[in-house]
Amino acid sequence: MKMSALTGLALLLGFGVLLSACGSNVGRPLGGDAPSHHLENGFRNPPNSPKRDIPFTRRLKFFSQAIWRNAFSKAPSIPTDHAIMRDAAKAQLAAMGDEDFVSWIGHATFLVRLDGVNVLTDPVFSRRASPVSFTGPARLVPPGLFIEDLPPIDVVVISHAHYDHLDTATLDKLPNKERITAIVPLGLGKYFEGYGDVREVDWYDEVTLPAANGDFKLTAYPAVHWSNRSLFDINRTLWMSYGFSAGGRAVFHTGDTETHPSLFSEIGDHMAKNHGGCDLGLMSIGAYAPRDFMRGAHMDPEGGVDVGRQLGCKRMVPMHWGTFILSFEPFDEPRQRFVEAAGNQALVMKIGETLTMDAISR
Repeated sequence: MKMSALTGLALLLGFGVLLSACGSNVGRPLGGDAPSHHLENGFRNPPNSPKRDIPFTRRLKFFSQAIWRNAFSKAPSIPTDHAIMRDAAKAQLAAMGDEDFVSWIGHATFLVRLDGVNVLTDPVFSRRASPVSFTGPARLVPPGLFIEDLPPIDVVVISHAHYDHLDTATLDKLPNKERITAIVPLGLGKYFEGYGDVREVDWYDEVTLPAANGDFKLTAYPAVHWSNRSLFDINRTLWMSYGFSAGGRAVFHTGDTETHPSLFSEIGDHMAKNHGGCDLGLMSIGAYAPRDFMRGAHMDPEGGVDVGRQLGCKRMVPMHWGTFILSFEPFDEPRQRFVEAAGNQALVMKIGETLTMDAISR
């Protein structure tokens, strides 16, 4: 097979995007034991985080392998139980009534309702996780629900700036932005023009909003990752995980993170005191291979299970897999390894599936 010059250029651009904006670390090493995550011109990971110092030759190898795989590899075979059809997804959502629920839309995007508050996490509905529409990682399956299928959104939460988590095309298309509260890491408020209430938060900041029968409460927690939108703003904005609760239910969303020797046990203690624990963990388990390249920015499936247990989550849903190809692990491997490690704590959702929080707690 021979690529045309235009195809080759598109592939180069697409995987340049993958390297610079989807978590592959082109920046300075992070980690260490500094007393604060604030730096003069940006941010760093929590103390004792894994360090990453990937040589240029290793980055180049990953880059060339990614181009080759995209150009010549067959698309993965998608299992029939990976996603449900849009009509079925809409019917499941409509059947929820006033129940608390969680819907997996794909990748790190979830719709969660707690005590009447509709929360949309890391909303990405575009075909590609990319700054351009014609190249970059493309969806393997459509979003489980479309924007027009969503109920009125009360809260949008963003974990960090990478294109597979912050999608400006989606943010522009969300209806009724003037009534949405956007909770975003430090430095990302500029992407939310027209939103009713924009809260830029630091680690351990809290946001409280009214719910149907009390308060909706969210805490911004640390994560072990990095951020950028281009080659020129690396780590200028913050990255985070977050926990939120209302109506006696609590959910944790990891964003993108690597494991840490003590951080998530500390967060679990905070969740127990401030949110009543963790009923459901939404655990990022994909984009981990090759391990020597991704270690320090993304945890593997076993790491996701360990983090969920350190947090004290009763059930765990694997996410950040099966939507975009961002790394080299086989398509279904993250799910298989996660289920094997998590046992009966694993709750594998189909893209488009909606489950009540009552059913999840059983």
